[in-house]
Amino acid sequence: MKNSLLNLIVICAALFMVGCKDPNPTPPTPPTPEVTTFRTFSLLKAQNPALQGDLNFTIGADGVFSCKVPYYVDRTALIPTFTVPDGCRVVAQTKTQISGKTAVNFSQPVVYSITSNGRTTPVTVKFEIGYKGLSGLPVVVINTEKNQAIKDKDTWIPAKMMIDDGNGNTVFDEADAEVKGRGNTTWYYDKKPYAIKLGEKAEVLGMPKHKRWVLLASWNDKAMMRTDLTFFMAQQYTTFRWKQRGEAVELVLNGEHMGHYYLCEQIKVDKNRVPDGYVLEIDYRAKEANGDIFFTSNLTKLNFVLKDPEPEKGSEEFNYARDYINRAENDLKEGNVESYRSYMVMESFVDWYLNQEFSMNIDACFFLSVYMNIGEDGKLYMGPLWDFDIAFGNDVFLDDSSDNHIPEGFYLYDADRSDLWLKVLRNDELFLSILKERYAAMRADKDTILAHIDEVAEAQRESAVLNDQKWHKLCKAGASREQILKAYDAEVEYLKEWVEDRFEWLDQHIPNL
Repeated sequence: MKNSLLNLIVICAALFMVGCKDPNPTPPTPPTPEVTTFRTFSLLKAQNPALQGDLNFTIGADGVFSCKVPYYVDRTALIPTFTVPDGCRVVAQTKTQISGKTAVNFSQPVVYSITSNGRTTPVTVKFEIGYKGLSGLPVVVINTEKNQAIKDKDTWIPAKMMIDDGNGNTVFDEADAEVKGRGNTTWYYDKKPYAIKLGEKAEVLGMPKHKRWVLLASWNDKAMMRTDLTFFMAQQYTTFRWKQRGEAVELVLNGEHMGHYYLCEQIKVDKNRVPDGYVLEIDYRAKEANGDIFFTSNLTKLNFVLKDPEPEKGSEEFNYARDYINRAENDLKEGNVESYRSYMVMESFVDWYLNQEFSMNIDACFFLSVYMNIGEDGKLYMGPLWDFDIAFGNDVFLDDSSDNHIPEGFYLYDADRSDLWLKVLRNDELFLSILKERYAAMRADKDTILAHIDEVAEAQRESAVLNDQKWHKLCKAGASREQILKAYDAEVEYLKEWVEDRFEWLDQHIPNL
């Protein structure tokens, strides 16, 4: 009886459970298929000689593989090494990828397709640019809006600019800027110079606040320091109203390392630049069709371009500058010594002449890049100095046998185009006495000048390697680091020897003027 009752209870419980069962049960969730991705992804120095060491990528929470790559690495043809599960096929940029063999363009993030058992998984690999690099120079980073190319010297392209000190530390926070091409002949070389206009005035690498800056490419100067040497000598041995400053940098433009540049102050009228008045440039190529605002002087027929400010042609300001220069040329021709001395600041003419003559700058023969400043005080100042990449025995437009490479002779004195302005002054006793004083001070510091060349060369030797690996100005493509450094050191040694020989020749001839 007891057992029958127990069996009845069990049967009833079973019937109750069956009655309560969901008539539409939820099917079990199938297991999630395993996502196929890279097990490892690296760039090895063995396959990528430009690297200083192996680089290992890490995977983020979003499944993207990333790695910080030095700014100077050319990302257009790198060979990755990777591992994937057995049986996987890897494709990128329409090509089957073989680990350690296939080169890939990583200038933009790359989407790999990894196929296993008929299922394809997209996997993204991207680079983050690191600015702590080989050269140690500051790194100027410019990214134009929508990566627009800088195609001409007229169109300002919106951009962002920041500067890293070369050790991974930001020393100029990202700021609004505009950038365009600049230069005359230099704009048509492969490595372009640029003009920068910041959204707001700012101090840059210790140089006083301003909006306008210049990135010089130094295409013709294999020593990459002739402009810097000129600015150094101007700082030490001249009394110009304003003396330019600059710093050697690396340039990264839209993610691409462009090589060694010289970031310096642009010639403008401002309290932190040329303090006041009008800045004029003698430029034989000046044309109204190019937008140049200029006049041609009555006597020498030189073109004087009003660089800053830029008054309308025929305006009161324009006519003032034109009449001023014509008066000066007339006083020089007529030998009105007392008159021209009353408004020409002789010290500035001497400083300008001595630096141009010492360096034998071919542009200085009242040809182009010759600057003057009519100050608010009514005085005429020569300077500032500009454009010295083909000075100091580096006239690249002449063959190696030309006498212009030899550090002998009074180069400007013998030039036809400077007859009126410089030859008249070279017969002025006041000009000559100041010239001898200035030269003596410069000559006494010869060792300091040579030491500056050594200091700059040492600071930018690695930059010279990176620059030449991109532009091949010192050596042919594929040259080793050691070959490039040897060629660069030879350029520096040539510059030093030229400077020493120039001092030696001037020592014998300036006292006799």
